[in-house]
Amino acid sequence: MKTLNYFTLIFLAVFVFSCEPCEKISLEVCGGTDELPKVDLIVLIDASGSMGSVASTVSNAAKASIDSALAKCPVDLNVNYLGVDGIWAATLFDSTHRNVIYQIQGGTPTLASDGPPPGYALERGANAIEDLSGLYNWRKEACRAIFYISDEELNGVSPINNFAEEDAVTAAAIAAAQLNEVTVFTNYILENNRDPSILTNYNDLTGQTGGFNLTTPNMSDVDSTLYIDLMPQIVCNACKACELKQFMSEQ
Repeated sequence: MKTLNYFTLIFLAVFVFSCEPCEKISLEVCGGTDELPKVDLIVLIDASGSMGSVASTVSNAAKASIDSALAKCPVDLNVNYLGVDGIWAATLFDSTHRNVIYQIQGGTPTLASDGPPPGYALERGANAIEDLSGLYNWRKEACRAIFYISDEELNGVSPINNFAEEDAVTAAAIAAAQLNEVTVFTNYILENNRDPSILTNYNDLTGQTGGFNLTTPNMSDVDSTLYIDLMPQIVCNACKACELKQFMSEQ
C-alpha cells in the first residue's frame, strides 16, 4: 500500500534539493495513519437474476475473505454490501445503493441512476458507482474503495451493444471516482460473451482509478476461494486512488 508513497517521496526529495528556494510540501497520509489506515469498502453487486448464486457465494465467503485481507493488511476496515437497485434475500446484500444514499442524505437527491435506463436498472453498475462515489458517507480520512461484481455491461444488457452509451456512463463513473478518491475494483464474469469493448470499459474503469479488473470465464468458476484470495488484493490496494491524487497534485 506504501509503494507509491515511497516513489512520491523520492521524487519530492529530488525536487527539494534541486530548487532554491522551495515552497514547503506536505502530503496527507492516505487512510489517516501509517500504523492502522482506515479503509471504507463497498461491495456492490449486479442485482439481476443471473447473479443470485454469486451473491450467495460472496456472502458465504465474507468472513473468511475479510479475515484473509486483514491478516495481510491490518487496517481499520468498514465494509458495506449493496445491490444495484435490488437486494438478495438471505445474503449480506440486503440493501440497495439507492436506499443507502437516501438514508445518508436524508432525502431523495438526484442520482445518475435516475436517468431513463437504456438497460435493466439492476445492472447499471456504472451509474451506481458514480452515485456512491459522491454521496456515500465515507469516513473522514478513510481510503475509499468500491468492488463491483457483474456478468453484464456496465449500463445493462438492454439494448445490447449500445457502445456510445456504455462509454459515456463508464467515463462518468471514472470522473466521479477520481474526483472523490475512490479506488474501483471489478469482477467481470464473461459467461454471456459480450462484445470485447465491454471488457475494455471494465479495464478503463478500474485502471484509471487505481484498481484492477478480475475476469472470470464462467459462473462455474465462481466459488468462495475466488473471493477469499481476491479480498486481500482489494483491501491492500484500497488507498491507490488517494495516493495517485496526492502524487499528481504535486506535479
